[in-house]
Amino acid sequence: MRLEEARRDEFRKLARELGYRSRAAFKLLQADKKYRIFGKGQAVLDLGSAPGGWLQVASQAVGKNGLVVGVDIKKFEDVSSNVIILQKDVFDVNLVPELLKISSAGYDVVLSDLAPNTSGIWELDHNRQVGMSERVLEICSSVLKKRGSLFMKVFEGERFNYIFELAKSNFISVSITKPKASRKESSEVYIYCRGYKLGLDTSLTA
Repeated sequence: MRLEEARRDEFRKLARELGYRSRAAFKLLQADKKYRIFGKGQAVLDLGSAPGGWLQVASQAVGKNGLVVGVDIKKFEDVSSNVIILQKDVFDVNLVPELLKISSAGYDVVLSDLAPNTSGIWELDHNRQVGMSERVLEICSSVLKKRGSLFMKVFEGERFNYIFELAKSNFISVSITKPKASRKESSEVYIYCRGYKLGLDTSLTA
């Protein structure tokens, strides 16, 4: 067994042992350790959340006084008492109103592990994922609090810089990372965006 295969098996084994629904939970755990993404009592939105590994991490991080909302087109089991799951397509025009109905003050953090069902045609898959990333940033413009943060999957490729520059125009700082739990051969990377320049300014109503 190659080293990378052994590492993948290690994270799968750890996920089972620790009760996480997917090995992807460790990508978010590693990113949170590096960037301190979460704070107690925060409102978090997780786009593309099935089967719920990231929801588990966020739920634990924000604590019982926090709120985590997961959105996925797939149906899956509830996670915990501070998590609300919406079975919806992220491109649904009614999604944003529903999100604001749940948390009218907006969200402190937006997460996205969105990826298309791969076709095997790289250019097509890359462009589809770029379209998903654009949609994430569009949703942020309506629900993310001013000075909020975003942690989002992006596929490497010719349009990666387009998404990166778009994020840079909206956030004070943007960093690229590839958690150890990501497969080495995978084209996925993550961007952590901090200090949203737009969005909801909750200080005006505090």
